[in-house]
Amino acid sequence: MTLMRAAVLRPGDWVRYDGADHQVIALAGTSVRLRSDVGAESVVLVAYLMASPEFAVIDGAPTPSVEPFGLMDGLPVKALEQAREWERHIVEVETGLPPGALPGATPRAGFDPASTTIAERDQAKAAELGASLRTVQTRRAMAFCLGSRKPQRRAEWP
Repeated sequence: MTLMRAAVLRPGDWVRYDGADHQVIALAGTSVRLRSDVGAESVVLVAYLMASPEFAVIDGAPTPSVEPFGLMDGLPVKALEQAREWERHIVEVETGLPPGALPGATPRAGFDPASTTIAERDQAKAAELGASLRTVQTRRAMAFCLGSRKPQRRAEWP
């Protein structure tokens, strides 16, 4: 499956690079650790990887979302509204677009995954909301752990 929008890399995604398929093992700053389909590991700069002519995300995780079935039924209305608003912000930080964006929509300045790092998008969201960077990163990490992916230990949070 080839993703048609801007590439958002996460551990576990598969990419085509340097004539072979590779799995994203880790992201650290501007570097990506890759493992080829034959098991060879390499570390490349994100910019170099994404500028490669044959680069493509060939299998990636779906857009993050909060499971809607019964998880928040018992919450007060105000808490539910706040959770939904934070979900919008978190999805925009991670993907560049808010939930429900129309096909062909482009990310706002400061939120384009093709030109900003996740840390830069966290900082832009914190500035936009008047919240601390730590608040944005903690909420995003909690959503990641509570989302459709397998829960992780705190030390493994993005």
